[in-house]
Order: sequence, then C-alpha cells, then structure tokens
Amino acid sequence: MGTPEVTVPVKPFYFNFGLEEDRDQAFEDAMNDSFSATLGSVTPTSVTSSRSNSEKNSCCNRKMLNIVLLGLGFCCTFGPMQICMLAQTVILNSVRDEYFTGTSTFGYLSLGITFTAMTISFFLAPALSVLAGPKNAMLIGAACLTLSISSFVRPLEITLYIGSVAQGIGCGIIWTVYGHFLTENSTLKTMGRNTGIFWVLFEIGPVSLNIFYVFITQGATTITEEMRHLLFMVLLPVSAIGICTFACLDTCLPKSSEEAEPKKLTIYKTTKSNRLLLAKEALRDEVRMAFTKEMFMLIPIFVYMGVELTFYINVFGTSLGYSRQFGDLRESLVGLHGLFVAVGQMAGGLVYGLLGGCQRKYGRDTGILLALLLHMVGFYLAYLVIPERAAFDMTSDHSLVPPSPYLALTCSFLFGFGDAGWNNPLFAVFGILYPQNPVAAFAIFQAYQSFGNVIAFAYSGAIRIPYQLLIVTVLGIFGAFGFFFVDWKIVSDEKKLKQSLAKSLVLVVDKPIRSDNSPPQSTIL
Repeated sequence: MGTPEVTVPVKPFYFNFGLEEDRDQAFEDAMNDSFSATLGSVTPTSVTSSRSNSEKNSCCNRKMLNIVLLGLGFCCTFGPMQICMLAQTVILNSVRDEYFTGTSTFGYLSLGITFTAMTISFFLAPALSVLAGPKNAMLIGAACLTLSISSFVRPLEITLYIGSVAQGIGCGIIWTVYGHFLTENSTLKTMGRNTGIFWVLFEIGPVSLNIFYVFITQGATTITEEMRHLLFMVLLPVSAIGICTFACLDTCLPKSSEEAEPKKLTIYKTTKSNRLLLAKEALRDEVRMAFTKEMFMLIPIFVYMGVELTFYINVFGTSLGYSRQFGDLRESLVGLHGLFVAVGQMAGGLVYGLLGGCQRKYGRDTGILLALLLHMVGFYLAYLVIPERAAFDMTSDHSLVPPSPYLALTCSFLFGFGDAGWNNPLFAVFGILYPQNPVAAFAIFQAYQSFGNVIAFAYSGAIRIPYQLLIVTVLGIFGAFGFFFVDWKIVSDEKKLKQSLAKSLVLVVDKPIRSDNSPPQSTIL
C-alpha cells in the first residue's frame, strides 16, 4: 500500500498595483523604503510583514501631533518676528530721542545684518543639530528670536545690532531643524499634506498679530512711543509661548530597522563621544551635497526666494508707509500688507496641501508655474501702485495709477499665495531627494536664500522700485526653469523605480506542496 499523498495549502501572497487599497498602501510602503536610498538604481528586497494597526495608528498620531506642535511653535515665534521684519524700518525711523535717532534706511541695514548672520548660521546649523540635538537646537533658536524682539522695546544702536545678529542665528537654526522634523514625521504620501497643515498653522500668528498692528496704528501718521511699547508688550509673551511649544515636540520617533536605514543626523541615537565626530561629518556631507547637480540647478530658485522675500516682506510694506499719497492710511497699510501676505500664505498652503495628490499626478512643476505667474502679476501691480522713490524715504511722488489701497493689498495677497506655492513643491522635493539627510538640504536652501536676502537689502536703499522689480522677475524665471529640470528628473526616476519593483516582486500562486518535495510554482511579474 503506497504512502498517501499529503497536501499542505500555501496561502498566496499577492502584490499588485492599483487593484485594492491595501495593495496601493503596500506599494507606497515599498516606495518609501527604497526610494529614499537611491533614485533609479534599486536592489530588489523581500517584502516584510507590517506592524499591527494599533502601533501604526499610535505612530501616525504622534507624528501628526508633532506637525501641529511645529506649526503652532512657528506661529508663536515667527509671527512676532515677521511683524518686526515687516515694520522695523518704519518703526525705527519714528524713534528720535536722546538714546537713539532713527533714519529712513536703518531698518535695511539692520535686516542686512540679520540675513548675513542667518547665512552663516545655516551652514553651521547641521553641526549644531548634531551636537545639541534637533529639539534643543530648536529651543536655542527660539530663545534667540525672543531676545531679538526685546531689543525693540528700548531701541539702542548696540542692542539693535545684537538683536539683528540674534535674529539671524535664531532663524537659521530653526528653519534648518524644521526640515528635520517635517521629514521625520512625513512619508512620500503625507509630505504635501503635512506641509500644507504646517503653513496654515504657521500663518495664524502673522494674521492675528498684523490685525493687532493695524488696530493700534489706525489713523496714525507715525509710530509713537506708546504704540511701540504696546506692540512689543504683546509680541514678547507670544514669542515666549513659542519656546514652550517647541519644548513639547516628541523626538523619539525612530523607524524600525525594517523600515529604513539609520539616519546620520538622528542625534538621539548617538552617544556624547560620537557627537563631535558626527558634527564634522555633517559639515562634510553638507559641502558635498551643495555641489551635487540637483542642488546646483536649484540655486537660482533659492536666491530668487530670498530676493522676493526681501521685496515683499520689507521693501513693499516700507514703500507703502513712506508714500504720502495714501494719506492717514499709510501706517495702517503696513500692517494690512502683512495681514494680506499672511492670509495669502495661509490660503496658498491650504490649497497646495489639498492639491498634493494632484501635484503627484500632474507634476510639481505645475505648482511652481502657478506661483511664478501669481508673482509676476503681483510685481506688475506693484510697479503701477508704488512711486519709484518710495523705498528711500517719505515721498509725495505719485504712482503710475491713482493711489489704491485695494490694489496694493491685492499685491500683498498675491505675494503671500505665490510664496506658499514656491515653498510647498520645493519642500516636497527635498523630502524625496534627501530623506536621509534633510537637515543639510534645508540648510543649503536657507543659506542661499539668505544670501539673496543680503544682496537685496544691499541695493534696496539705492535702486528704485522698477529696477528692483526687474531683478526679481528675471531671477524668478531662471529659478522656475531650474526647478523644472530637477522635478522632471525625479518623475523619470520614479517611473524607473516603479518598473524595477514590478519586475522584481514575486507572485506566489496557491499551489499544494506534494510528498515528492517538489517546490511550489511561482510566477514572476
């Protein structure tokens, strides 16, 4: 009597794309694991079992909480700082007493010092992030911003210079480590959404504080000492709240070994003896990254974002405050300009966040193209509504069109909306290109942007408005084309990666195992 045939059913494992939601998620997980290591060159790996649903939900909730805390922290720290940057030329010009005598262009000098310090800070911030840790670096930066705001309560030339340097250092540190937290708490699928959530929360501070600025300056032709004290009595506590918010960030979110390789800059995994070595390595990695082809092609857009930031965050608002053609409304227009910029940034962040899936489908270049068109329209309207010499001092000159506050504020909204349009696709590209070293990538971006700020503030007090607009327009066009080149390469590499994964994954067919030890049949996709 022969031995009976024994069959053991083998559960088939299907891995296909676009059929069911769980298969899409499995492919998304595989993309997140492999695409972060290299673009276009992938070694096939086996598909491991996923974590339990409860663990996934807990991790997702912690990551979303971090994004919310990050946005609220920026809301409280950068909201007051943006008010200072926006109005400090006008505010300091109104201070004339025995301690300090302001001039019409002292604000440009102060901000030039700020962005010079910021440029240096961005290059050193990755090393500081390694030495102190991302969270501690964020707290140090927030403390520097609070210190800079306090220098405006009783303006003195020496304290204003110190405050300008502290402001630059604080901005450099925070914006660099911001990239770390955003990337650590996002995936390829959630990067666009999280960036949009962050920008909406971030802009709550500038919106509310600009409303307060408009309220206290309504009908005023100059900023009095009482107005200045009232303004900074509010800005200082709000900035201090931002420090407390950053202290609540959760940095203990390391990925498992199955999900990703260890990150070089994950400081909470290292010992004190290794930190100095890692800091040196971070600087070397940053220098190497700065000379890559992708970074080189993105330099024009980095510089453009610094030059246009200088124009809309300070020069345009100052020009409104210096234009007598707007009458008693001119001081309030400075605050209204900041308000509409913030509303535009919030609307832009929300729209670009909601359309993140569309950008993945049709390309991030469409988002950059829209931002470029919005800024071009804003620059043209600014050319029409602002007198040529309004950036230098109080002027009674008239613009090319009758003075219209509504037209001026339309420019402000377009500047803010377009700025979000530049930031969101660019930050999404950073998350794709440099997920293993986001701190260095954001540091290089911010350093070049600050360099653009320094250049723009150097000529803002000497070049008339039409020529400033011509410079920023040309830079915007070159910057957009540089981004298009990089984004098209990413899209091409994504397609190659998907094809490589499709060819390497094995579909095991439900085939019984027989007593003759014959292997199960399989089909290669």
